[in-house]
Amino acid sequence: MEALRLTIHSALLTPLFDVPPTLRDQEVDVVVLPKLEETKERPHSPERKSPKRESMMGCLSEYANPALRELEKGA
Repeated sequence: MEALRLTIHSALLTPLFDVPPTLRDQEVDVVVLPKLEETKERPHSPERKSPKRESMMGCLSEYANPALRELEKGA
């Protein structure tokens, strides 16, 4: 899966998003991932209301802060 990572000033995001006050007026990282589509290989079962989608688990691990990984395990 391809991803795009940009570091931009949060002021550029305010016309598009409701940027939280803690992220305003500073440089922020923006990660863009493609929207996941339903897969034909994994049809939904009768008890599920929607088809199974590709897992996003671990897709942002390359952007993680290694120093915080241990603290996040107990979160």
